[in-house]
Amino acid sequence: MTTAALLACAGCASAPAPAPPQAAPLQTPHQTTPTAGASRIVTIGDSIMAGYGLDPDQAWPALLAAEGDATVTNLGCSGAGFVADGDCGVPFAGLIDAAVAAHPALVIIQSSDNDDGEDEATLADATMSTVVALHDALPAARIVGLSTLWNQDEDAPDEVESSTRALESAIAAVGGAFVDIGQPLQGNSDYLQWDDEHPTAAGQEALLSAIGSAFAGAGIAL
Repeated sequence: MTTAALLACAGCASAPAPAPPQAAPLQTPHQTTPTAGASRIVTIGDSIMAGYGLDPDQAWPALLAAEGDATVTNLGCSGAGFVADGDCGVPFAGLIDAAVAAHPALVIIQSSDNDDGEDEATLADATMSTVVALHDALPAARIVGLSTLWNQDEDAPDEVESSTRALESAIAAVGGAFVDIGQPLQGNSDYLQWDDEHPTAAGQEALLSAIGSAFAGAGIAL
């Protein structure tokens, strides 16, 4: 961005030097904070949670907020996992500061197939360290883990099951609750976009319904 040239005149005081340009802000994950409700919830996950390919208000965390019972901050980050860096430039551990800033009573964190191909021990260590750090940063918040989604028609790779079990172990270690929601969208073309991976608007609604039912079955209020 250029600055206008300074005008000069004989006998005039010198014009003040222009202020230095401001540094561009660091990229941050998209956050959705709808109308305040009775509780505060933060969600941490990947592109499915972020509502990839849709308006952010169509993602299931935003739909949850629209029900009017909670304020929801959606930290879903496309491409991210416990090991994988997302489009926001960090894995899930890098979203903890943003989660703390939202002052949640409940944090929902979901394992991701973006960690497909990672060594099982590496994934387990990263998952444990992230969940422990999240608990240490928000000791009063309840932490709930969600199982990894796999929406493709073919069988899920071993890492999908490994990532689910790694998160289940980490959640247990901090006294949280783990909810296995299964694969509510798999094989339903009406619920998936052209890539057979990311939910349509109807798929996001179905996903919220499945999550709500699973939470109710586990005795967890949303």
